[in-house]
Amino acid sequence: MMDQVQPACSPDEMEVDVTAVIEACGGDPRTAIKALLIEQQIQEQRIERLASALSFGYVRGRIGVTSGRAGSSHSVTT
Repeated sequence: MMDQVQPACSPDEMEVDVTAVIEACGGDPRTAIKALLIEQQIQEQRIERLASALSFGYVRGRIGVTSGRAGSSHSVTT
């Protein structure tokens, strides 16, 4: 299930952004979607690396990732 997130811009601004992304990809919507999916994957990996760098004591279970520290049995859950 996807989280409900409010867009950071108005629908008109979003349309302009969508058009800009498609134009940047040579007018091909499939290429634009692929580029956005790749960017999303890169950002998710970055978030995972940053989250694993946080100590369990600092986040106190506020993020839903498993601690990446060796030898740690703590699991961070939401």
